[in-house]
Amino acid sequence: VQAAGNHFVLVDIATAQAISGDSTHISYLDLILDAEDRAWIENRIPAGVELVDISEQVDGMVNLSAAFELNLTAMSLLALLVGLFLIFNAMSFSIVQRRGLFGRLRVLGVSRVQLYRLVLAEAALLGIAGSLLGVIVGSWLGQALTGIVAATVSELYYQASADAMRIDMPTLARAMLLGIGGALLASWIPAAQAARSIPLTTLSRAAYEHSSRRNVPLLAAAGAVLLLPGMLIALYLPGGTVSAFGGLFVILLGCALITPLGLPLLQKFLSWLPLSGVWHMAVRDLDRHLSRLATAAAALMVALSATVGVGIMVESMRSSVSDWLQQLLNAEVYVAAEGYQQGAVLDAQLVHAAQKIPTLRGMSRYRNRTLELEGRPVRLVATALSADSKAGYQLLEEDSASVWRGFDSGELLVSEPLANRMGLRRGDTLTLPTTSGEHAFTVAGTLRDFSSEHGRLYIDLEHSQRHWPDAQLNTLALFSSHGDSWKFMHEVRQYFALRDDLVFTPAADIYNESMDVFARTFRITEVLRILSIGVALIGIFSALMAVQLERRKEFAVLRALGLTRGQVGLLIVLESLSLGLVAALIALPAGLAMAWVLTDVVQLRAFGWSLPFTVSAPVLWQTLILGLGAALLASIYPAWRASHSNPAGQLRED
Repeated sequence: VQAAGNHFVLVDIATAQAISGDSTHISYLDLILDAEDRAWIENRIPAGVELVDISEQVDGMVNLSAAFELNLTAMSLLALLVGLFLIFNAMSFSIVQRRGLFGRLRVLGVSRVQLYRLVLAEAALLGIAGSLLGVIVGSWLGQALTGIVAATVSELYYQASADAMRIDMPTLARAMLLGIGGALLASWIPAAQAARSIPLTTLSRAAYEHSSRRNVPLLAAAGAVLLLPGMLIALYLPGGTVSAFGGLFVILLGCALITPLGLPLLQKFLSWLPLSGVWHMAVRDLDRHLSRLATAAAALMVALSATVGVGIMVESMRSSVSDWLQQLLNAEVYVAAEGYQQGAVLDAQLVHAAQKIPTLRGMSRYRNRTLELEGRPVRLVATALSADSKAGYQLLEEDSASVWRGFDSGELLVSEPLANRMGLRRGDTLTLPTTSGEHAFTVAGTLRDFSSEHGRLYIDLEHSQRHWPDAQLNTLALFSSHGDSWKFMHEVRQYFALRDDLVFTPAADIYNESMDVFARTFRITEVLRILSIGVALIGIFSALMAVQLERRKEFAVLRALGLTRGQVGLLIVLESLSLGLVAALIALPAGLAMAWVLTDVVQLRAFGWSLPFTVSAPVLWQTLILGLGAALLASIYPAWRASHSNPAGQLRED
């Protein structure tokens, strides 16, 4: 039988008891009750047993992955934000291409309001068509990505089937509304510009460029003003991860408004250099075609800043998890029953025998159980830690000696995510359900833990057995006297050669598997980053094609004056590389700000753990290379088309 991606064998209870050898334990009972029966049961269930409504259980399971889903939604909205710049660029180009038509319509008596409504109606129709196509392609893409997401959810939260994607009408309706609303929002400014222009100005391309250059400082000033409120919203406004992502989008919008100013600044800087020929012409054209290139640069900047921000956040988390695992997994060999299966336990004879291994220096014992705390499952780890194991735990309190004394006396160690979620500090009390009823435990301290954002609790094994009478263990951590992991692994295997129900795992294998899970967790994030870059690449391509179409006659004149095909193509490539350079340079500080918010705010609010802000040079260099590479790739076809156009046909037009 398979349910939610989990294979199992369905047998009667007697058969299961015979196979497992456990004739006294039942995991749970399914009851069909009305209100009166429920009250009767609640008054008679023993301590340590809980009556849980199935709807509450389903909601709890769904809420487990809420933070993960929110991060995916935010990355998807980031791709949508890049798409808005693309729509803005396309609508602006459409209006500029038809400025003569709009000018004549205004001369013939069409009012500004009528022209404004005309452009928005056109944007709505294009939004409907694009949204329908997006729903179709998105459904196909979602089906392809479902396996990645399901694997991540199964490893981190609960079993999810890889073929469990369901498309419902509300989801499709939201996608359509986002698409159409985004198209109207991105077309609002171009429509207003078309309606606001007087006929003579509308007919003049030079006047439009002059207006664009005049607005660039104003846009940059507005963008700079948005940066501070964006940081304040992200860092200090209550609202959890929603306000953090809201502030992040305000920051990105501010940086996007600043980006167009980078093109004329780069043009002025390069104009001081002793450039000649095509190089000088490419520098001059950065300012001449600002209206077309600025929007494409902003779209690429947003995509690149997402690459920087997410890349630094992932790298910061990877290094933190790696350091945490290397310090925590300091035993040579870990012994578990039946491949770490849930509920699998080690018998007492094995634990007693392990203590007699000749080269054993120390041993730590672990017993895991799951408790329900504020509607979420929390892992309670009862453990007898050796001195070596204690050295592997990263306590957040400076006075570690007193923390361990409190732990040895029966107090709790709380993982950082759980402590942040419940506001627990050293000396606070936490009430837990035990087999004899609820009991208040004192918090000894907080420890760093990246195993689960829902949190873990640690309690001394001897004190745990007083509240949960259970002598069984799940895992042993064995330390060798000589420190040779592989030699000790061989010795342990030989010592338990007759036990085929045990799994012996060196710390290196657990570390490698954990880091593989980490890499798979962020695979979907990498896909969304690639989609953002792809959308920005289309934006650059459309901008360069727009410039190429507008300058057909100019290129024809240049060809007639002696410019070769290669020089025309080089001219477009250099303009595109300049655009990519500006986008990458502005994306670096924008991405660093985004990484700061993601690392220090979003991760803390969504998952509960604090991360160091780690900036690696490769991420920054890769951003520059990616920006220039994307711009170069987008310029190949426009450059080829412009260089291979027949100048004679262009010169005979008009």
